[in-house]
Amino acid sequence: MISVDEAKKIIIENVHPLEPVQVHFQDALGFCLAEEVLSDIDMPPFNRSAMDGYAVVAEDTIVAPVILKIIENIAAGGMPEKKVSRGCVSKIMTGASVPEGADAVVKFEDTEDTEDESRVKIVKSVKGGSNISKRGEDMKVGQIVLHAGMPVRPQEIGILATVGKSKVKIYPAPTVGIISTGNELVNVEEKPSSVQIRNSNSYSLASQARRMNTAVEIFGIVRDRKEEIVREIKKGLQKDILILSGGVSMGEYDLVGDVLKELGVCIYFEKVALRPGKPVIFGKKDKTWIFALPGNPVASLVTFELFIYPAIRKLMGFSSLNRIVVKAVLKTDVSTKRKRREFRPAVYQWKESELSASPVEWHGSADLLATTKANCLLIIPEEVEKLSKGQLVDIILLDNNY
Repeated sequence: MISVDEAKKIIIENVHPLEPVQVHFQDALGFCLAEEVLSDIDMPPFNRSAMDGYAVVAEDTIVAPVILKIIENIAAGGMPEKKVSRGCVSKIMTGASVPEGADAVVKFEDTEDTEDESRVKIVKSVKGGSNISKRGEDMKVGQIVLHAGMPVRPQEIGILATVGKSKVKIYPAPTVGIISTGNELVNVEEKPSSVQIRNSNSYSLASQARRMNTAVEIFGIVRDRKEEIVREIKKGLQKDILILSGGVSMGEYDLVGDVLKELGVCIYFEKVALRPGKPVIFGKKDKTWIFALPGNPVASLVTFELFIYPAIRKLMGFSSLNRIVVKAVLKTDVSTKRKRREFRPAVYQWKESELSASPVEWHGSADLLATTKANCLLIIPEEVEKLSKGQLVDIILLDNNY
């Protein structure tokens, strides 16, 4: 049995990004860039007014107030036709090209109209360069504006549009297959008997994967029979990642581990010192990464976040692989009898500039309902028997996507 940290290290060291693909830039949102992006223009492409106001020779405003002659009205997108000389100004809108001769812009708020519509009173002096965005100050032709490995957010989409990068290379999301095993499982549409339960793991695991942009196929329920498990695993080997839920413990009907070995899967680890979710198998067959998780729903949820989440992120080329861990003030005493690292469903909140966390009431790894009240996992270290109210603890945030 290995530690959580060792298990994560094995996954991260062995999983590598998928081959990049080219997509339309609008379809790159939420993915990771696989190439550097260079600007094909200076930005701004000209000296641009940062304000609605008047383009002036700054020296004319040293002794304000001063009345100056309006020689032109320049709208955004329009080309200045006249040079600004001493004693003259051009009325200018935000985003418009600053005319030749002008070296500052006085904003409208610092001016007053006069009885002569061809003149304006400047009531406040400006320094040279004021309210002008210089050509190329944001980016220059040939400049690297986005780097390979960057996540694509709305602002990166805007940059891709700005530099005319309509096609861009990204690391794609992996394809994912999901199999749930167990004689006790029935489909969602069926009414379970007194010894059955509905299959929830397939759908919660699929949802965890889908919100990472992956394409998921649920292969359905497999009974605890070797030939059925073999058949469905072979189907799942067409995917980049195959997730199995159930059948990985030590019981008579826990056949998944043996089947994986018989199929020639290279097993990297089989047990991890954590709670919930000790029996976790990680392996590879051909191009497919295989995760076999415990059947209890909270255990499958937790082990997905700890192990499959970083694997998917690595396949997608991201450098930040794990869920965010932050410090919070514990609001109640917490005790544990396990000598394994525990990840307990909890809820955090900001109140009066303090981040606090409390475990939710739950009844073990089968109590999925309790997790609906949780937005984080409280980490209880291996060597700790009790956490005390008021102390700082580590929590894993569950609802952040980047």
